[in-house]
Amino acid sequence: MFRSIVTAVALIAFTDVALQLDNAIAISSVASTVPSAYRLPVLAGGVLLAALCLFGFTIAGSILVERLTWLKPVAGVVLVLIGGKLAFDYFRG
Repeated sequence: MFRSIVTAVALIAFTDVALQLDNAIAISSVASTVPSAYRLPVLAGGVLLAALCLFGFTIAGSILVERLTWLKPVAGVVLVLIGGKLAFDYFRG
């Protein structure tokens, strides 16, 4: 049981880190347009807001998946369709 909990936490942490990379790029690109005196507060605010949104959406998503059992397979199908469209667009263009 302990091993499965540690594995689940590690997978969630890896996914969160991967998802935060695009946030870091977006926040840094916005902060680069701000005067240097305001850059640190903009970066800190952006990171805090991104972390709060990630936490809130993770909690909401886990509650929804737990209560609505049909949501997990539907979300899986949607992810496969999105991945297929991305692959199709990549190889077409």
